[in-house]
Amino acid sequence: MKSKSIIIAAMAVLLAACEQAYIPTHEEHAPELSDFMPKQGETGTEITITGNHLQRVDTVLIGGTRAAILYRISSEKLVAKVVNGNRTGTIRIANVNGSAESKDVFTVQYAVPVIKQYPDSGTVNAELVVEGDNLHFIEQVLVDGKAAVIIAQRKNELVFKVPYSDEESKVSLRFTYFDGTSMQSVGAEGNSFLVLKEAPIVTYCPLSLTKYQPVTLQGEHLKLIERMMVGSEPVLIKLQSDEEITFDMPTNYFGGNMTGDLKAVYYGSKQMLIAGGFEVIADPDEPRYYSYKNILLSARAAYGGNEESFFDAESGTVISSCAAAANIPVIDFLAYDQAGYVQFYGPHNASNTVKNFKCDGKTIDPQDGTWTPFFQTETCFRILKPENPAEKAIIDAYEAGTIVELSEDFFAGVTEPSSKAPRVYKSAKDNGYSNSHFSLDDYPYGWVKNFTTGKSGIIKVTAMPKEAVNGRIPEVEFDIIWSK
Repeated sequence: MKSKSIIIAAMAVLLAACEQAYIPTHEEHAPELSDFMPKQGETGTEITITGNHLQRVDTVLIGGTRAAILYRISSEKLVAKVVNGNRTGTIRIANVNGSAESKDVFTVQYAVPVIKQYPDSGTVNAELVVEGDNLHFIEQVLVDGKAAVIIAQRKNELVFKVPYSDEESKVSLRFTYFDGTSMQSVGAEGNSFLVLKEAPIVTYCPLSLTKYQPVTLQGEHLKLIERMMVGSEPVLIKLQSDEEITFDMPTNYFGGNMTGDLKAVYYGSKQMLIAGGFEVIADPDEPRYYSYKNILLSARAAYGGNEESFFDAESGTVISSCAAAANIPVIDFLAYDQAGYVQFYGPHNASNTVKNFKCDGKTIDPQDGTWTPFFQTETCFRILKPENPAEKAIIDAYEAGTIVELSEDFFAGVTEPSSKAPRVYKSAKDNGYSNSHFSLDDYPYGWVKNFTTGKSGIIKVTAMPKEAVNGRIPEVEFDIIWSK
């Protein structure tokens, strides 16, 4: 009886150890393509593709050119749409793990566009409507040889935005399409289209600007202005309408006081002088980074967190899963629970994690491509080790508050961040710890870099308020400074 108890106790210890060490992974596969229907169709035709492992397909090619993915119905079925530019050929699907190609060919059917009446003029950036038949086959609208942006396109209607042209006289207007053999075009004879050009008009402009105290100029057609500068220094446009522009100096301007010409650029290259002798007032000694303390990220409500998991390091804002989709451009990293371990994730490593976050009980990533820009943002981490003199110097400067700017020179001698999803451990002595992870005791410091924006930060992990390792409540608290 005694030996039986010893065996049971030993098995319990072994099972507990295995449970702690077990880390589930996302099993990834290349897609498999079994069939597709229909086998022919024109622009706009929806094609149902069947096979296996289709739920993470991010590319569909028809005849070698990209088609649109409409719905990922399941791992066995997805729906793509034929778009302009697709050509007769095989269908090829792909994800990050590989690709598959159909045996059969999809035949693209074509027709000649017919336009009822060609417009004879249009103002730059105005949206013009063209009516006719088979207009969904048009691949480009060319004004004086320059491609216009197509806003909307249907069989009987096409809407395009008038591009800028330097010409003061009438120019050509052509609509191109593919007839199954080569590119063709239709349009009015000769130069028949006049591009009308408005210009910004400023009726009021302040004489000076104090950084962090935005000012407003007034006028007409101000939405045409694409960028502004004082001398050679760019100006940050914060709000813009046809009648007003509110602007400030960028947060990364540290040039101090200066006086220069306030200028604007519109139509890509045209410049206008708004005010000469415009004065900028700025403190040259202001900190060149943002500083935020006691930031709490909590991931995955299913395990006791609240899914306030996404972080904008520039504003210091914690973003909830319900608000994440509306804030994709500003998110630098997130927290996520993996087998009971809290981890920091860079967006480019999160394609298999974002789909697990919920808003009102539904996934926030419908896998329809809306999150693609998010997954293209590359943020990585590097744990700073005091054993390395160059890294210790960074840690010491952070603690002493002597950092002036998070520049390339400041990080000289330290290898750039490359860790995509470091965990946080209570101690570097815990089972499973490696040198790519944070620990609250010996290695709480890290260099974070968003390679997409080029901005860096130093993070100091300060606490895990609730049990994180195998506790299934992933919360982490940290301080961070971030480049302006």
